[in-house]
Amino acid sequence: MAGSRRNQAFTLIELLIVVAIIGILAAIAVPNFLNAQVRAKVARVQADFKAISSGLEMYKMDNGRYISRYNNISWPWRFKPLTTPVSYLTQGQWPDPFAPKGYVTPDGDPINYIYESNGWPEALVNYMIKKCDGSPHEFLHGKGVSIYQWALVSAGPDVDLNADSGARGRPQDVFFLYDASNGTNSAGDIIRFGP
Repeated sequence: MAGSRRNQAFTLIELLIVVAIIGILAAIAVPNFLNAQVRAKVARVQADFKAISSGLEMYKMDNGRYISRYNNISWPWRFKPLTTPVSYLTQGQWPDPFAPKGYVTPDGDPINYIYESNGWPEALVNYMIKKCDGSPHEFLHGKGVSIYQWALVSAGPDVDLNADSGARGRPQDVFFLYDASNGTNSAGDIIRFGP
């Protein structure tokens, strides 16, 4: 009987079929995995914005105004007034998960979420109105709208901060909104207006 047993090794054709099936499955799974990573980062940004906006609103209730737009657009401790002397937030830095890799502020800190505001009542500026007026999405937030007192901005999956005059894409220095329905990696910034 031992002489009649067939060789039970895999043939070259069988191995090639298995490799092809594994390749097809990987081609389907890898893009879905990458899109899931982007969706997770978007969800993180939205959760961070919710926490920061709660801190901003509590600060306003206690102080009668929002924090001002401090210093330059990449200033890393922008939210520090929300941490001390009263702790509205537990941290002053909020790194943007969509900031370009290796891109840091001049002092070596990671790029944080952008906070735009119209400033304090005694030192009003027109950041919000200027950026709303120039936005191609004015139908979503209204041209020159004055109801918004602040905006939180993340670079979004395209890793290009349109709310900055140094944006690579067009338009620049406006509120250009990210919309996942245009594709997970579509252009635009993730923005939350307040109040």
